[in-house]
Amino acid sequence: MKILNFGSLNLDVTYVVDHFVRPGETEASISRMTACGGKGLNQSIALAKSGCLVYHAGAVGKADGAPLLQALQEAGVNTDYVLQLEETPSGSAFIQVNAEGENCIVLDGGANQAITKDYVDRVLSHFVSGDWLVLQNEISEIPYIIEKAHDIGMTIVLNPSPMNRSVLKMPLGYVDYFLLNEEEASLLSDLAEDPIAELQSRYPNAAIVVTYGSRGSVCLKNGYRTKQPAYPVTAIDTVGAGDTFTGFFIGSLAEGVDLQSAMRLASKASSISVTRKGASTSIPELKEVLASLS
Repeated sequence: MKILNFGSLNLDVTYVVDHFVRPGETEASISRMTACGGKGLNQSIALAKSGCLVYHAGAVGKADGAPLLQALQEAGVNTDYVLQLEETPSGSAFIQVNAEGENCIVLDGGANQAITKDYVDRVLSHFVSGDWLVLQNEISEIPYIIEKAHDIGMTIVLNPSPMNRSVLKMPLGYVDYFLLNEEEASLLSDLAEDPIAELQSRYPNAAIVVTYGSRGSVCLKNGYRTKQPAYPVTAIDTVGAGDTFTGFFIGSLAEGVDLQSAMRLASKASSISVTRKGASTSIPELKEVLASLS
């Protein structure tokens, strides 16, 4: 069994600010940091740090993508399937982090939006039924990737972030695990009173996992709700917290850990990540997570 993360790779520039910049306002930053990111990269690193062998597929610019490949490789992620483009720059993100540790992000897709069906076919030819596929919503051709992976018989995980209208055009009935935050669950369920129950009714074969920040997380699968309280910490930077949760949750399940234990590990890993600055750089190793739980 192999795990493929078909996802984004971004060069992130993060500015720590007193408050988010308002229209017409110019604000001096408290600090500035450049790092490797993208939900795809973050989740691949989290999967690797959870103890899994993960393969990453996606695209970078040949001129500026070396740091992204290096970050994946140093974390133990296999990059054999990453495409390097001659004339397209890597994706990038502009991130503001305020005094409360909240963030807002502006994305430029770059190479992430240059994924083609032919490239998808070449990558998926290396995977078989029973392998896992992890997706976000920061690359092109996601509907095609889902359809092809379903035809193969892969277990499909979707974190539809950023949530927008394109998600509704995806073949969501093929998804086996939805990983959502509270806002994404609300939007995907058309603002239903109980988003998790509504999504389970629409996609009865899928597990619906929703994270609620400091209020913990819930998984509804086959009609049964599993709840996991959050571990109380003082948040410094929430960038990458959801990606950390996704990586450790899916990585644990893929390694045969039961659902409740997977949620506990993911919650603990996420709680550690928000006490540190950065996205991929804040993700803890499995041994640290296990030590914190003991």
